[in-house]
Amino acid sequence: MQRYIVQRLIFIVFSLIGATFLAFAASRLAPGDPLRMMVADRNLDPAVVAAWEQRYGLDKPIPVQYLYYVKNALQGDLGTSYHYIGTPVTEILGPAMLVTLRWESVGLALAVILALILGTISAIKQNTWVDTVTMTVALAGISLPDFALATFLIVGFSLKLGWFPVAGFETPLHYVLPVITLAVGPTALLSRMVRSSMLEVIRQDYMMTARSKGLSERAIIVYHGLRNAFLPILTIVGILVGRILSGSFIVETIFNIPGIGRVGVTAVLQRDYPVILGATIILASAFLITTFVIDLLYGALDPRIRVSD
Repeated sequence: MQRYIVQRLIFIVFSLIGATFLAFAASRLAPGDPLRMMVADRNLDPAVVAAWEQRYGLDKPIPVQYLYYVKNALQGDLGTSYHYIGTPVTEILGPAMLVTLRWESVGLALAVILALILGTISAIKQNTWVDTVTMTVALAGISLPDFALATFLIVGFSLKLGWFPVAGFETPLHYVLPVITLAVGPTALLSRMVRSSMLEVIRQDYMMTARSKGLSERAIIVYHGLRNAFLPILTIVGILVGRILSGSFIVETIFNIPGIGRVGVTAVLQRDYPVILGATIILASAFLITTFVIDLLYGALDPRIRVSD
């Protein structure tokens, strides 16, 4: 197990290096000069612009800039923002990440809970109208883009009915529409996976044995069925974390949530390279660490799973 953990940690490090280098190179090669955008229409002395380029290291080749960035990042310094001049990137992304974690964790928890309920009911009621309706709704949920669902929810529940705020993040009511928007797709996908896993589990011999012992159907489903059916779902949950993190860019922009997604979109438009790279590191780290933890959970949840040489 120790060897496996070391191998995965090495994989995480190299994955982060690859992700940050691609983001670094892409941001530098993209059209637009961040310093020119900072200057806007002001006529500054070229010597001042050259001094700014030297200050931010933009006068050096891209590989050299990247090596300097990695050196500083290893010391916890992600640089300072080009747009918010002099403001450390950590001061911008830190609060934004906390906002994103607050509302996205609610969305992910809601998706998993609803998927377990809907998928289990659909498997128990296989080939009935309940199964058909549930899976049809799940298919529609998978196919519906986040921006389309968000638009429908805003028009229907905010503008027409006035039940929830259109945008912002001040009260618990502000959570409702973004969380629903984020949770619908993962719920639809997970519920189909839960149904498939449950159909395999309920046909196993140990389920028949549990029934022969006189256990209630609820106990059989919860303690024997879901526990074994949930193991394949863990992998999908890890993938969904990445999907949810990437989806936050759209959802946070639409609902004006001050999270890392909206900050990242704004940084791209402003060519704020340090903020773009900082967001890339945080999101990539969150995804890689989550998948690593889920892999370790396999062994904790199922003693049959062992890591060998």
